[in-house]
Amino acid sequence: MLVPGAPDDLPTTPPVDAEDEVDFVGRTLRDLLTFFGLPETEISARDPETPGDGLGLITQVFDLYGSDEDTSDELGLLIGRRGETLSSLQYLMNVMVSSHYDNDQIFSIDIEGYRRRREDTLHDLASRVANEVIETGDVITLEPMPSAERRIIHLALEEMDGVTTESVGSGSERQVEILPE
Repeated sequence: MLVPGAPDDLPTTPPVDAEDEVDFVGRTLRDLLTFFGLPETEISARDPETPGDGLGLITQVFDLYGSDEDTSDELGLLIGRRGETLSSLQYLMNVMVSSHYDNDQIFSIDIEGYRRRREDTLHDLASRVANEVIETGDVITLEPMPSAERRIIHLALEEMDGVTTESVGSGSERQVEILPE
């Protein structure tokens, strides 16, 4: 069964003639987007720049953008609720890379700048909550969030005087606590 809008001649396997891991990821993403009926997308690779990109952890970030407004709207489906679909797509891509190449390179995917916007939101949240902790002296526990988002909170506040952070809980219920120093 084909997805509406997808071409009839889809690849059946990941590219076997890719030059390297970056080429493999780019070509595989192109194939997936075509399969999903989203051929009007732009894919670019860049070095990670911020903690939200995975600076220090990630090899390359692949940015995906729709080349028209309709495609941009449809790409939102690949972000999913709170970025869950995007995280799953990224995980799948990294599993595929590690199964074809014998190294520990990790790649990140961002769609329509979602991760950058989310990082900005988390920075604002961290700052507001930290100021409240300093003002009241109360410990504030944030909602559960994925490890990459907890890392952004920790890094955003590591240099701030008057507060410290720690992760508490386990699994998908792990949270960041912001405590007065």
